[in-house]
Amino acid sequence: MLAHGSSAWCLNPTFKMKRKLSSIQRPFLLHISGAYRTTPKAALQTILGIPPLHMQLQFEARFTSIYRLRIPLPPFITDTQPHDLEMKATGWSTHPSEHLKPNQISFEDGEAYLARKDIINIFTDGSKTEHGVGTAFCVLTNECLPVVC
Repeated sequence: MLAHGSSAWCLNPTFKMKRKLSSIQRPFLLHISGAYRTTPKAALQTILGIPPLHMQLQFEARFTSIYRLRIPLPPFITDTQPHDLEMKATGWSTHPSEHLKPNQISFEDGEAYLARKDIINIFTDGSKTEHGVGTAFCVLTNECLPVVC
């Protein structure tokens, strides 16, 4: 819950904010480690491998701003900008098998193409049982099986 909206308020935390977040994190570090109250916070963070809370929130804020919200950040904060990243691919609106191009896979009988030497022929066994569909196939190049040739 603490990290909610951190991209709005924790991109560049103030000293007062860092101190407040540190005081929030300390009791949790003590309970997780079972250490005494007198153990320094920095030692607890090192032993447990937990970064300071303000640094973790700052990382999450920057990550969210760049990768999810696509908000460019100043160069003194990070060199990575939203336009440098790939966009997530959207799904297909139709299935590719419904709109085949001439150079794509065809589900038609391929006996007419067997005489051609310039193409690779792939044949599937078409097996299907009540437990699922098989995936065996055979690739013919110049009428030779690769294992036999």
